[in-house]
Amino acid sequence: MGAALLSGTGEPAAGTSELIRILVIDDDACVGKAIQAILDRRRYETVLASRACAGIDMLHQSRFDVVLLDVFMPGLSGLNAIEYIRREWTVPIIAMSGFSLRNLDKTPDHLVMAERCGATLCMRKPFKSRDLIEAVEWSVGLLRSTEGQTH
Repeated sequence: MGAALLSGTGEPAAGTSELIRILVIDDDACVGKAIQAILDRRRYETVLASRACAGIDMLHQSRFDVVLLDVFMPGLSGLNAIEYIRREWTVPIIAMSGFSLRNLDKTPDHLVMAERCGATLCMRKPFKSRDLIEAVEWSVGLLRSTEGQTH
């Protein structure tokens, strides 16, 4: 699972043929396409899903090295999707949310909840391109350090 990387790109190292594959699950098509454009410039192979259930179906059908997942989506929530993914795979999950309930009526922060559900990293939208790239590269490094474990 996973491929060795050339520094700073999603390209495979010499002797390997697999690109780093990233699944982006976000119900906002504009956000998904923006993330895809950022990651495509770094030569990652990016696949989009607009619903959590569709993303989970894609995980069953194909190998992904990192999952970027919006916390708030219609249907199956991002939090429930993280829990489901964690039961089946060890793939790094980057949870994303543009909605913060922190400090409002003492309601818990949903990104903290995402971490508790099993997200590897959490990012509050909007985020900078470089922060996204750093999070993905860190996640890929984590994936490479755990290769050989069951996925």
